[in-house]
Amino acid sequence: MGGRRHLPGRCTFRHHLTPSLLNWGGHLGYGVRPGARRRGHATAILRAALPIAHHDLGIDPVLVTCDDTNTGSRKVIEACGGIFEDQRDEKLRYWIPAATAAGQQRPRPA
Repeated sequence: MGGRRHLPGRCTFRHHLTPSLLNWGGHLGYGVRPGARRRGHATAILRAALPIAHHDLGIDPVLVTCDDTNTGSRKVIEACGGIFEDQRDEKLRYWIPAATAAGQQRPRPA
């Protein structure tokens, strides 16, 4: 690889919830590449995304979902303040009060 660096993961913001996103997708999607998993990257990505969702996009609370079989993602969401609402098909749905989470971090400069 010659010193190339790879990002550990990514986050996708969905500004508005369509019916499909309301049931299965949520406001935020995140993923960590397999070689970077189990190192806290997913938690860091989601924690960093919450103030952006609140301050920059005006989303609060934030809906985040994960597969019911994805224990790691469920733990990440709960560690970031996710409050379980329900399960729809194979998706667990959590709401995170972004203002509370954002208050724990400094807002990004304008």
